[in-house]
Amino acid sequence: MIDTPHVTVRGIKEEKLQSFANDLKKLVVECTGVKIEYVKIFYSPVKRVDAAEEVAVDIYWMPRPQEMCDRLANGITDFFKARGNDFVQVTFTEFKGSLFYENNVHY
Repeated sequence: MIDTPHVTVRGIKEEKLQSFANDLKKLVVECTGVKIEYVKIFYSPVKRVDAAEEVAVDIYWMPRPQEMCDRLANGITDFFKARGNDFVQVTFTEFKGSLFYENNVHY
């Protein structure tokens, strides 16, 4: 199955994310087996205004086994904690392949 995990990160500065985006991509590959060219890293400028900012990572992809989600969530949490973040939230959003189009073609 071809899958394009979209990884969106908020709660850190864009420049900081850019500095280690390739390492984050490699982590996703290690945890999932997806080809690196299919992993996309996005920066979100959304900012929390009711409390202190937190790192939140959203993974948007086709359904995967729970064990894989657990492995990736653990890897991402460790990744950001190693870079000085005390709190890391990881959320997965899944979609059916028939609802994902690239150049008017769905999976």
